[in-house]
Amino acid sequence: MDKQADIIIHGRVQKAGFRDFIDEMAFNLALNGYVKKLDDGTVHVICEGEETKIKEFVEKININQYPIRVEKIDIKYKSPTHKFKTFEIIRDEDISTATYDRMDAAARYMREMNTNLSQKIVGLGDILGQKIDQSRIEITSEIHSQRDDLKAHFDERLTKMESELIEIKTRVDTIQYISPSKISSKTEGQKAK
Repeated sequence: MDKQADIIIHGRVQKAGFRDFIDEMAFNLALNGYVKKLDDGTVHVICEGEETKIKEFVEKININQYPIRVEKIDIKYKSPTHKFKTFEIIRDEDISTATYDRMDAAARYMREMNTNLSQKIVGLGDILGQKIDQSRIEITSEIHSQRDDLKAHFDERLTKMESELIEIKTRVDTIQYISPSKISSKTEGQKAK
């Protein structure tokens, strides 16, 4: 059900880029109306749209993040007039005041960009750290596998060499136990032939 909300926002809400933030939130929620500064230091919002979106809008603009500090929000609900086709910021007629307001908004956006970029860099660092850890685990596993294969190959070769050495030793021992008389009689027997 559509409603109109007449909202007065108290706190540090002027010269902080807050009206631009309000405009962005209204745009995102498809609300129509306007926002403007009042001489008493408050910000006045009239918005129309679905009641649930207006409540979400009020939650989103109730912020305490430098340089904005919302201390209190007064809301009066009415029947919608449907006379607003978009949401707009009513700016000061004094060009220097309006320029300073735009500079404040630009500074706020730059702070947000810096914060977002910092969070993305931290997130990227976390992802890279995870990938490095995973690669280290995979490389370590591969090294252990290669080491185990090499050890098994050396053990196999060592066992084979030990077996061959035993066979050679047996042959040498057999040759040593042939008595010299047997060797000379064999030799003489071969000469006689």
